[in-house]
Amino acid sequence: MDALTLAFIPVAAILTITPGSDTMLVVNNTLTRSTADGLCTVAGINAGLFIHALASALGLSMILMNSATAFEMVKLVGALYIIYLGIQSLRNSRKQEETKIFAKPCSKGISASIREGFLTNVLNPKVAIFYLALLPQFISPNESILRQ
Repeated sequence: MDALTLAFIPVAAILTITPGSDTMLVVNNTLTRSTADGLCTVAGINAGLFIHALASALGLSMILMNSATAFEMVKLVGALYIIYLGIQSLRNSRKQEETKIFAKPCSKGISASIREGFLTNVLNPKVAIFYLALLPQFISPNESILRQ
């Protein structure tokens, strides 16, 4: 491993364990549904991270940083999606009868959990800013950006 990769690993590890909306979604899906749903949510989040990394490497995140309108739109859509997930969670909790509280939680499905994780991550403008601000510091100008 080169020096840039070795420097990136602890920074990425610290930021990975810092809780945020992705963490809360994983905890919610794991506790209210199943471990499999939580893991599928993590897979969706990782797919979203890949999209952010690709956008950053291709310079697309720069558009988001330079356009206040685009940034506000992403923030608004992201906030609306998180509100939607919260409302859905409240509605589902009200549907449960007290006798079913101790029943095994049911899975919402692999695709639904992956989609929720993906959308929560991709629509989070803080993640885009993180990739735009931090990732370029660990990119070597001598090698292919996409390969790195």
